[in-house]
Amino acid sequence: MTADSRGRSTGRSLLALYPRWWRDRYGDEMALILEARPPDLAARIDLIRGAFDAHLAGPDAGSSSGRAPAGALIAGGAWTIAGAASLGAPTPPDWPGYLASTLPIALLGVAASLVAALPVSRLAWSSNRPSLEVAVVGAVVGYSLWGAALLMAIVGGPYGAVTAIAQTLGAIATAGLGLVLLRAGAHPIGELLLVAGAVMLLPTPAGWVVAGALWTGLGLWQIVDARSDDMPGVPGGRLPISR
Repeated sequence: MTADSRGRSTGRSLLALYPRWWRDRYGDEMALILEARPPDLAARIDLIRGAFDAHLAGPDAGSSSGRAPAGALIAGGAWTIAGAASLGAPTPPDWPGYLASTLPIALLGVAASLVAALPVSRLAWSSNRPSLEVAVVGAVVGYSLWGAALLMAIVGGPYGAVTAIAQTLGAIATAGLGLVLLRAGAHPIGELLLVAGAVMLLPTPAGWVVAGALWTGLGLWQIVDARSDDMPGVPGGRLPISR
């Protein structure tokens, strides 16, 4: 196989990284370009970054998806239950504050938080793209490490400092994403994420209860905001106080 043939094959493989909506719109055109000019290393890196951006932006850049409210409500419920159970335990658990029974609930909370956070990040796409890319990568890494630490604890692995460090990284990532959204003018979603991440840094499960309320508020806000799209007499179908 020649170098050009390998390049074309690699280019076609990289196009598979793009979401379906992007391939439906631009896939044929991009395939022709790659066929005529096989990508070099720099172009392959650009293609990978482009795939990341396409997933991040979504088919309608600047709007959130329907998964975000459900994820936020599940996260809110999970963190409220986990925090309240730890606070109500006869003997307070050692920091980072998980009970054996709340570890699976917290793992659900971590997964749901990521499901909720990634779609709303699209609200900052047009105005803060470089910062948003960093914040989203940080969120994915932070939540993945947090979830992995909780999973290890569930199966009897290390617990304590490892779990606390992973939780701290996830909380910082949440606050960072909220800050980016706040700078983009995505109110009150930016504020809710920023404060939710900040309170998760507190060395007490009481912070989880507060974070649970904030995640719940985030989900409810998006539901109300989405319903306002159909309100008559509102310019653009949006409430004046929403983004």
